[in-house]
Amino acid sequence: MIRLRRALLLLLTPALFASLALLQPVPAAQAATGYSLVAGGDRMAKPGKAAKLSVAFKQNGKAVKEATAWLQYLRGSAWVNEKKLTIRSGKATVSVKHPGSERTYRFEVAGKAISKQFVVRFAATKFAISGSGYGHGVGLAQWGAYQLARTGSTAADILTHYYPGTTLGTAFNNTRTVKVQVLGPPADSRTTTTITFPGGFTVSGDGKVLGSYASAGHLDIGVFGTKVTAKVTSGATLNKKLATSGRLTLTWTKGPVTVAGAQGSYQYGNLQVSVIKGRPNVVNELAMNTEYLYGIDEMPSSWGNAGGAAALQAQAIAARNYIINQAVRLNSQPGGVQASCDCQVYDDTRSQNFVGWKKAGGIDNQPWVDAVNATIGAGQVDVLRDPSSGIAETPYFASSGSGAGDGTASNADVFGTAALSYLSSVTDPASVAAPGNPYLSWTHSLTQAQLAKVLGTKAALVSVEVTARYSGGLAKSLGYTTTGGKSVTVTHTAEAWRTALGLRGAWITKISGR
Repeated sequence: MIRLRRALLLLLTPALFASLALLQPVPAAQAATGYSLVAGGDRMAKPGKAAKLSVAFKQNGKAVKEATAWLQYLRGSAWVNEKKLTIRSGKATVSVKHPGSERTYRFEVAGKAISKQFVVRFAATKFAISGSGYGHGVGLAQWGAYQLARTGSTAADILTHYYPGTTLGTAFNNTRTVKVQVLGPPADSRTTTTITFPGGFTVSGDGKVLGSYASAGHLDIGVFGTKVTAKVTSGATLNKKLATSGRLTLTWTKGPVTVAGAQGSYQYGNLQVSVIKGRPNVVNELAMNTEYLYGIDEMPSSWGNAGGAAALQAQAIAARNYIINQAVRLNSQPGGVQASCDCQVYDDTRSQNFVGWKKAGGIDNQPWVDAVNATIGAGQVDVLRDPSSGIAETPYFASSGSGAGDGTASNADVFGTAALSYLSSVTDPASVAAPGNPYLSWTHSLTQAQLAKVLGTKAALVSVEVTARYSGGLAKSLGYTTTGGKSVTVTHTAEAWRTALGLRGAWITKISGR
């Protein structure tokens, strides 16, 4: 047998020897005789801090005097060198910082040893939330309505698209008035105000005329207990004190009238001043179907001159539906108003943005006034009817998101209220196509502490992402990981996410730690 082996060996050429060598298994680097490479140090980095890693290199249990090692991280299926370090007396340390991420690492001394891989989690100091769209996302998207109008859609087309299952109808042109709070609690904290009249005016207190003035002037309003105080300046009358009253009613011969601290100016109706919670409360009472709508500032009037007249008309009808429903809801209350404001509606986005003559007056705003008038006929006004022929609920907002599949959302998903069939999710490519839409992308920043508070955790956050979405693309669930390796998912309504995170809209694209 030994002779046979020797004979075979004599037949092998050097080339055959080389070929056979290639077929032999190559020992792994970490299996090199006597070498060991052990990683240590931090596995979690606090917000804004680096992780301090350590490595120990030995041969046959003794520290290696000096060697060159690499800290490597896993990218896909490949290991990539991140930092080079020199091992002396068997030890070395290195600091790494990658806010808002986690990485899989290992150490390698080429040809000698490789450590076990390990994960380091880095907490972010801040998070950048990227997204698009503006508003709650239910009902009519204003930028989408503008684009639909530009491409030939009528007001009826626009409304029935955003409120599917509704029909455009009419209602009696009710001559009733509505009361709009223009100054007062809880939004306003001032205890005094000044009301300025550009022409003659009359002041009545608790139903009695306290004074009429033929020329321009102003009233300095204050509070005395539960009553209103007033000083008049007009012509030769200077700082004349009027009797305190539970309610002042102010009328004028020339407007617009201004109220210090209010956002608008007022041409129509009257102003009423009372005291609520120790502060002056000012409401503008005016005709519901015309004068109130003239002062609604929810769409640029200029759209009417740029192919968007039908969008303005759709907005006017949606705004009318809103005020009708609100007035009806309050019919059972004393005086038909909310006691907290002596009004049916506020002048801001708690209700509808009302600025009075600032919107109704001037040639630039004429397209809006024309749009309101276009929704009024002989003794009747245009309204949107729900599938049961009632006055439809008509929430609206600025713009849907710009991501693939983004659109409007259902009222149930956004507000958590009982689902209405005509407030369901609809596609809205028109919002993205609308020229000049400023809400196609945005970024909002939150600190680690702010985002952790919203998510309801005290742990340091490594990453956060949208894990589930409602129809229309709005965020439903956010998932986060902590430096401790814990993964949690939190679900809220879309509007709860938008308001808690302070976002323009809930169409969240990405959440990046940094």
